[in-house]
Amino acid sequence: MGMGILDVLKLTPSSSLVNATAMVSPWTEGQLSTIVWSDVLGTDAVVPVTRAEAMRIPAVAKARNLIAATIMRLPLVAMRGGDRLPDADQPTWMYRTDGSVSPQMRNVWTIDDMLFYGASLWSVTRGADGTILTGERIPWDWWTITPDGAILVHNEAVKARDVLYFPSHTDPLLEAAATTIRAARDVNESVARRAASPVPVMEIHQNETDTPLSNDEAKALVTAYNAARRDPEGATVFTPSHITLNPHGDRADSGALTEARNASRLDIANHTGLPASMLEGTSAAASLTYVTTDGKRSELIEYGVLPWVTSFEARLSMDDVVARGLRSALDLDVLIATQQSATGAERQD
Repeated sequence: MGMGILDVLKLTPSSSLVNATAMVSPWTEGQLSTIVWSDVLGTDAVVPVTRAEAMRIPAVAKARNLIAATIMRLPLVAMRGGDRLPDADQPTWMYRTDGSVSPQMRNVWTIDDMLFYGASLWSVTRGADGTILTGERIPWDWWTITPDGAILVHNEAVKARDVLYFPSHTDPLLEAAATTIRAARDVNESVARRAASPVPVMEIHQNETDTPLSNDEAKALVTAYNAARRDPEGATVFTPSHITLNPHGDRADSGALTEARNASRLDIANHTGLPASMLEGTSAAASLTYVTTDGKRSELIEYGVLPWVTSFEARLSMDDVVARGLRSALDLDVLIATQQSATGAERQD
């Protein structure tokens, strides 16, 4: 008889370490074959984008963390219609765990899996009547699905009653945004190369070519100029007739590729459904409109966060999770609560 899913998990390191670092073994068969094909063909076409690679893109990290930080604040509760069950009747697995990963982190990393990979998996224990007693996320690298639909954890088949499979409502970001992520990576690498070889802010140009300055004379002139600029009276300098100062300060930032980096933020925003302004990306100046802080916050919740909340809630509201007539919900009160006025409450003089 094969080991059950809980026996398999007991033989592995704590899931909290994997959650925190997204560790992947270099000896995993799929990872090793990826490296080999990349070396042979020398192309990105056969190499899937990894989560670690995607998270090195600032816009991707910001998008993920906006979604995660928002959802992390939402407690998971059981509802009957529009009413929240009394605290005494709430399933304990929704708000507590016996492991080292809190329910909030479990929920966040579940949605992280759905965002990047398109699916997530929990291990669950049940009572004699089938009621869920505990629920823990299984790290992405520990499980797989066979072509015939069987779920394997560390290559061991598991029973359907011992796991919960969470499908995403959209394509995996690592697949759908692969081109965008790699383009953003290339732009960032170009910026890094430019930073290593910055454009000089000022060029001291010698006009006379008949008597060129020696290297030592040129270095002395540059040193003298830099010293003069650091002087409190350095706002004004004198140049002899055979010297011209050519400023490059207006072009010194050209290596930052600002427009290209801004375009990558817009693309990531489109892939994740987040407002571009939340990623510090903007469209052309001619199309900019005034948006209030509350408007941006509402757009973030409506289009960026709620789709993930809905997918997560829908899976946890099925009959194999809660009793018929109940549903699971992330409590959105913390998001929709009216913010206190910055000027404080009104009062009579």
